[in-house]
Amino acid sequence: MDWLEDAFFEEPERDSIDGGTTTEGHLWHVANPRWGHSMHTMCSYHGMFPAKLAHYFIQRYSRPGDVILDPFSGRGTVPLQARVEGRRALGNDLSPLGHVLSRAKANPPSWIAVNKFLDNLEKRYKRATQAEPDVSPDIRMLYHPNTLRQICYLRDALLQRHLDEWTPEAAMVAGSLAGIMHGSFRRDGTSQYLSISMPNTFSMSPTYVEKFIREKNLIAPDQDVFERLRDKLARLYLDTVGGPAGKVFFADAPGLMQSGGIQPHTVDLIVTSPPYLQVVNYGTANWIRLWLLGIDDVGRERGHGRQKLDAELDHRHNYDSYRTFLLRTLLGIQHVLKRDGVAAVVIGDVADPGKEALPLAKKIWDDVGAKTELRLISLIGDRLPVENKVSRIWGGTKGQATERDCILVLTHRGGEPWDGPDAIDWDEPYKDGGPDAAHARLKSRFSTSDEPTAV
Repeated sequence: MDWLEDAFFEEPERDSIDGGTTTEGHLWHVANPRWGHSMHTMCSYHGMFPAKLAHYFIQRYSRPGDVILDPFSGRGTVPLQARVEGRRALGNDLSPLGHVLSRAKANPPSWIAVNKFLDNLEKRYKRATQAEPDVSPDIRMLYHPNTLRQICYLRDALLQRHLDEWTPEAAMVAGSLAGIMHGSFRRDGTSQYLSISMPNTFSMSPTYVEKFIREKNLIAPDQDVFERLRDKLARLYLDTVGGPAGKVFFADAPGLMQSGGIQPHTVDLIVTSPPYLQVVNYGTANWIRLWLLGIDDVGRERGHGRQKLDAELDHRHNYDSYRTFLLRTLLGIQHVLKRDGVAAVVIGDVADPGKEALPLAKKIWDDVGAKTELRLISLIGDRLPVENKVSRIWGGTKGQATERDCILVLTHRGGEPWDGPDAIDWDEPYKDGGPDAAHARLKSRFSTSDEPTAV
């Protein structure tokens, strides 16, 4: 069939797989929603964009060995994707959870090293005398007493050092444990998570959880935390762990970029998504995982941890303060970006209930772009049906996200960026290259459907 090798017709354009598209074509929407390295599934996170979006910009505007930065790295999607594609990854997040997840993915330990670390923790746990955990009722109601004792032991062991001083093994265990702290039961009543059956993506408020437990008569499972962690690590290490070790900072993003924390004009590509305007309170959404990382009283509005995080993360912007924040961010990008470098800044449109969505990215650029030395290469509108977005959980709350994000693609005014290959390569050479032990474990223990049911 030689004629097939030289067909007279052109290859048809790939269709959108996830129902989304952009103003420049389907772009990353031609890839499966689950596209990407297995380690991307470490922990759900509000406001996250998919690995395939990061891959698109990494392929188009960078080469192997280039420096890739995400100053708001959140769950670590960009540092991980940059590293596995042979780039030098830099991340940063001021949220303790974002910092830990980014560190775990930017510089993961080997499969053998992280399992040895976990084995040693388990041996020490079994040798120790376990006192009744001193935790708040908000935490206690989520877990079986046996499970809670193990969680508290791991928490205390990890917090003997400040999280910014953790080894790669400690960061990986903490990030993996954060990912299984809460989630839904499977249809058969079993669970890969540690808590009563509840959503995995975000933490419901303590008051709601308490009511939910009472009304549904929920029972916390008696989980062996060490075994659930091994199962989680087996899933994360299915794909090859390789690439240059990345570095992750724990700082205010605009300050880090402007103060010399990152050397001026050393970054080839920035892919990032600053916090959405009046949409996500990262403390409230993650109060259970933040407790694991040593921050108490985040779930309650008047809690000390909640007030401290709100002050540090600066959630409560109006448009004027948000515009000032993004101007600082853009000036920081200008400071660290190479002359011919590119920055892709994802900004979600938002809308108050019953009102038209605010095209936030365009408005921000119109208002502050002239105050920078950057120029706009393109403004890509990205639409994904709300029912397919993580943000659907916010419902009718004030400042809800919409189906539309926009990406400001920027360079210096005199910059001439490399425009990449003619076509984006969606091959995943790292796939299914993890340790045989991980494959064997999954094959024997997860041969049936592992999908949790909704609560």
